Amino acid sequence: MKKSIFIIIYIIMMFICGQPEFVLATASLEVTVRPNQILMGALYNGANISVMGNVPADSEVLIRLTGHLEDYKLKKKGRAMGVLWMNLGIVEIQKVPSLFLLYPSKAVNDSLQAGRQSWQDLGLGFEAVLKQANIVLDSEDKSALFEEFVKLEKKSGLYGTIKNTIHYKQGKGGMKSFSCTLALPSGLPQGVYKLDVFAIKDDAIAGYTSKEIEAKKVGMPAFITSFAFNHGTLYGVLAVLVAIIAGLVTGVIFKGEKAH
Repeated sequence: MKKSIFIIIYIIMMFICGQPEFVLATASLEVTVRPNQILMGALYNGANISVMGNVPADSEVLIRLTGHLEDYKLKKKGRAMGVLWMNLGIVEIQKVPSLFLLYPSKAVNDSLQAGRQSWQDLGLGFEAVLKQANIVLDSEDKSALFEEFVKLEKKSGLYGTIKNTIHYKQGKGGMKSFSCTLALPSGLPQGVYKLDVFAIKDDAIAGYTSKEIEAKKVGMPAFITSFAFNHGTLYGVLAVLVAIIAGLVTGVIFKGEKAH
């Protein structure tokens, strides 16, 4: 009887002691995003997004911004017969985000750079993108092709790991505040993006929340995009006419300069 009572008390104590850890592991973080909508007009040249919030004082922050999944068709270049540099085929990369930006704290970035298996298991970095991607070209190494794709996207600012952007301030009640400025590229496609904020403790997710950011074309860019989709044939004809007129005007200008 005494043994049964002791077991019951032990189970209750374990539940009580373990409850804070369970709450921490499933807690939704307090995060504010400003602005949550980006209006891309004719003068749009990138935008800054401010992210602020609170996390447990013994955890680190990782912010991830991702776009919707897309399929890409890329030309593979190489030397034919070891002499001519030319297109050797088409590489199709399917089910990869249109945008994938990581904003880690210094401690998180050190862990990412170390390439620890625990980080791969969390599935928060580029290895998760590679895992879900489908690369259609059987004769090549999937990892090598994905690395080349990431390099290409990094040049346009759509992929990357941005360091030293998260700043902390001391908080209260076992929490600390953080702030981060996300610099979005000028070539940002229109769409809805997912902003994930993770609190990381001991290589595990201690807290998480998700927000949405909408990038929307307005003004002339919105009109051109709508016109191209809804009136494709007419848009193509007008584009050719504009190109011809621009060529004629350029020829007249340079011809006039040469005469002088």
